[in-house]
Amino acid sequence: MQQKFLNNFPPEIKNTVSQLYDTILERSLMRAYKNLDDEKKAIMAKIFNSGNEKEKNNFLDNYLGNLQDIMMEETKKIVMEIKQTTR
Repeated sequence: MQQKFLNNFPPEIKNTVSQLYDTILERSLMRAYKNLDDEKKAIMAKIFNSGNEKEKNNFLDNYLGNLQDIMMEETKKIVMEIKQTTR
């Protein structure tokens, strides 16, 4: 998904957009992770360290809800943070 997304941007800003996407994804996953019980956290760590994309997606769907909704919320938070620092 990220590769298709990045193709929409000019080459000179692809790196910045990629870093922003990674930050949003990281914040979203951390937020969801904090809401898991210890057993689910251990399962998530094992799956995400395995590199198996299918298992990752299944875990995300089953335990973290709609990751895209969380990512949109985190994106809005980042935009608000940027607005606060530029005033």
